[in-house]
Amino acid sequence: MNIHTPNAPAVAGYTLIEVLIASAILLLSMTGLMTMQLLSIKITHNSYHRTLATALAHEMTEYIRANCGIDGATALDYVGSTLCRDGYQHPNDRRTCTLDDPTDLVTGEGITLDDDLGTWWRALDASGIPNWYAAIAQHNGIIHVVVQWDDSRATETSADAAEGKTSCLGGQLPGPLEEVCLATIPCG
Repeated sequence: MNIHTPNAPAVAGYTLIEVLIASAILLLSMTGLMTMQLLSIKITHNSYHRTLATALAHEMTEYIRANCGIDGATALDYVGSTLCRDGYQHPNDRRTCTLDDPTDLVTGEGITLDDDLGTWWRALDASGIPNWYAAIAQHNGIIHVVVQWDDSRATETSADAAEGKTSCLGGQLPGPLEEVCLATIPCG
């Protein structure tokens, strides 16, 4: 049975075009919010790695300062040490790595330098910092403790990746690499 009322009031509603326009506005605003959220995550991740790297560099400066004068040790004994994880370095990476595995070290009583470097290597490796590299260098009478890492995940564009920064180890640091550099005076 078909019931039809000839004088029924018209029901107000939205047209298809109005719904499409509202959907497009919602989509654009959500895209902007998601982009902001992704950028926020990248910045937070970079800050987290920078905080870890700073703490680890500070740890090594404390080792250096604590061992000054013990068994004739000086801060200069640490200079020239470069640490990395075997297999982390890109084949085109020209940074030298004197210690890529702490099992290469001689540790034990009276071997403070190797104990410190082995402990530092293990702390760097356990930190989760991506493709880390660490070095201890001297420049103008100041000891520099450096931790570098690959931050290509946070690199926004190819221009950001090409942007070079000056490393405290000297030379240019390629764009995706980040660096923390702490300085301490040699003991002695």
